[in-house]
Amino acid sequence: MIRQLFAIGVALASTSSIVAAQVGYPPRQSPFRDLRETQEVTFFTGWFNAKKDPARVAPQSGPIVGAHYQWRASGPANITFDLARVSSERRVLDPEISQTCPANSRECKVLGTWRWPLYMADIGTALALTGARSYRGLVPELRAAAGIISDFHTSPDVGEFAFGTRFAFKWGGGIRWVPGGRFQLRADLVNHLYSVRYPETYYQRAEDGTSVFTTEQSRTAWLNNPSFTLGFSYLFSR
Repeated sequence: MIRQLFAIGVALASTSSIVAAQVGYPPRQSPFRDLRETQEVTFFTGWFNAKKDPARVAPQSGPIVGAHYQWRASGPANITFDLARVSSERRVLDPEISQTCPANSRECKVLGTWRWPLYMADIGTALALTGARSYRGLVPELRAAAGIISDFHTSPDVGEFAFGTRFAFKWGGGIRWVPGGRFQLRADLVNHLYSVRYPETYYQRAEDGTSVFTTEQSRTAWLNNPSFTLGFSYLFSR
């Protein structure tokens, strides 16, 4: 009886080994490939879609260019660092201008539109959904970061509005195409969240009784600004 049970056990173990060997893909035919390099430097360009703030004085939409560094620290976890520049422009208002403008008093107080580039720097994390491997050459990612955004202006404009340097938060996702070798392509869609704060002059009435805002408008506005970028990467360090 013991010999019979032992023989049955050996047979089952052999059968399970054969079945396990048939599950999945042979190594050469597997759609998964290990990612060899742990670091990348990417140069990217795309479009920054700025949300219009209530006063229409925040920097506007424009092309974005930058550099992205990424280090695969462990498994699916990556550390990222980004630098970027947005070729933007913005309107300048003078709240003291006195003109009759029944439709929208803000439009009567526009002095003009100037070039107003923005600069961004942030550090964050990226989670590779396929781990330390690619699936048919693709690596989808979720991203989150925090940093600053600045126009590097140290003084306010004639209307006493200043964008200045502000904290910014970023989140979104992307996908990398890793065909093999030292180069890859990537595409990212992320949102940039930051605030603008309006000066007291925007609530004061000019001589004709008009003002940029009434007291009902909050002095702080939070803006969500998505961007889409395409990048070319160099991979290094195994």
